[in-house]
Amino acid sequence: MKSNHTIVIPLGEYTPEHISPGTKRIINCIGRYHRALETKDFIYFVNFQEGDENGCVMMYRKKEMELASDNYFAYCSMFELLTEKEEEITYISRTMKYNLKLHKEAESATTASNV
Repeated sequence: MKSNHTIVIPLGEYTPEHISPGTKRIINCIGRYHRALETKDFIYFVNFQEGDENGCVMMYRKKEMELASDNYFAYCSMFELLTEKEEEITYISRTMKYNLKLHKEAESATTASNV
């Protein structure tokens, strides 16, 4: 572990099974995952540079601080929160907030051009 806020994963491993409540970043061979979103029950870590939906999100259960998903299901859960269940979000990072803003602007532009 680099510090009490960053978990560094050895080469060949990808996702820690457990995290501590103060974890802010997870670093593995794919990149840096930042604590980006929280609900009452889950914490989402996002690699903003990773374009693959199967590998850009790690989702942890808050109660046990254990891995819930690190694949497409974590991505879908996060995307559903951001697009349909924003009222369930208890924390959103500045970077995630900015990315959400860009997504909404792109969606509006696409909708407007289809009219």
